[in-house]
Amino acid sequence: MNTVINNHSQDTKLLDNILRFIRLLRKSGVKIGNQSSIDALKSIKILKIGNRKEFYWALHTTLINRNEDKEIFDQCFYLFWQNPKIMEQVFNLLIPQIGTQKSPGNTKKQLKRISENLGKKEFDLEKNQKDEIIFDSQMSWSNKSSINSKDFEMMSLSELKEAEEVIKKLLIKSKNQLTRRWKSKDNGIKISYKNTIKKSIQNNGIIKLGYRSQLKKSKSLVILIDISGSMESYSRIMLFFSHLLIQQQNDIEVFTFGTSLTRITRLLKNKDIDFSLNKIGNFVTDWAAGTKITSSIHDFNLNWSRRILTQNQSLILISDGLERDQNKNLDFEINRLSMFAKNIIWLNPLLRYEKFEPKVASIKTILKYVNKIVPIHNINSIDKLVNDIL
Repeated sequence: MNTVINNHSQDTKLLDNILRFIRLLRKSGVKIGNQSSIDALKSIKILKIGNRKEFYWALHTTLINRNEDKEIFDQCFYLFWQNPKIMEQVFNLLIPQIGTQKSPGNTKKQLKRISENLGKKEFDLEKNQKDEIIFDSQMSWSNKSSINSKDFEMMSLSELKEAEEVIKKLLIKSKNQLTRRWKSKDNGIKISYKNTIKKSIQNNGIIKLGYRSQLKKSKSLVILIDISGSMESYSRIMLFFSHLLIQQQNDIEVFTFGTSLTRITRLLKNKDIDFSLNKIGNFVTDWAAGTKITSSIHDFNLNWSRRILTQNQSLILISDGLERDQNKNLDFEINRLSMFAKNIIWLNPLLRYEKFEPKVASIKTILKYVNKIVPIHNINSIDKLVNDIL
């Protein structure tokens, strides 16, 4: 009788810990539906899991639907399920402990969003005072000045949200350029002789001054965003940045490119950024894939440049310039693009490195035809972009 009760309580503890693990994945950015959670719990109950590897694949198969979530799942799994013999005694499961075990064969930096979510109280992790001190020192919150200079690649989910709020305020400062058109006004500084004469005639010769002011217009922009694997940490922020620009200005066109070119302007016009990003995620098929810059720019030159680069628009190219295309016509395509655009501004996150040198052939080729190249890796760089260029 006691054996049955003990097995039932241990089984319950295992399922509770799986639910905690699922909450960790969700808070780390993995989209998991209720049905997937139910399937994961059922699979553990039904399958006769004999080792850690089988346990890993049972959870992975039921919980992960997108390739980009695999790395987050791997790091969460090896951090959460710390005991290396945990599945050898699956029904004697202990509550997971935060330790120093590293993911086997994974040399990439641990995503801070996972560490941050592991540290929250809702997981009821047992830690002694010493562990708490170490954990706090690693997960300390950034103040405003430090987050402004922090690389987007190293930010947690909550820090990215804070960064987005700061960027919203920065774009309020974006400048408008004066046009050659004028607008009639009842008061102002510049007198309009035409409006003055009109008003005098209407008032039986009584002179009443009319004024005019020069119309202002936001800069017309075309934005090309690299969404390849090497740009994955920056593409969401750049899409968020483009969404804000479209909400403030009318003459903005946005494209993404990885292995192919996709126009997403219409999808970004919805005021809800999360709705827009969700639609883009379903519409664009080459997320975190390779980079075919030559083919993408060829497609833009052939199908879009003459249609949208008609009013001296500036073109913003957001990419690290690392080409994976077998096509060798990059020089020709970039040169052709520069003929259509008023100027080309290249936003490159690789410029965050002080000793950056353009040694890659594709970067050298693009540099020949751009008017300006600036870094785009943190809030300070976006602030400089807004003040100096937009």
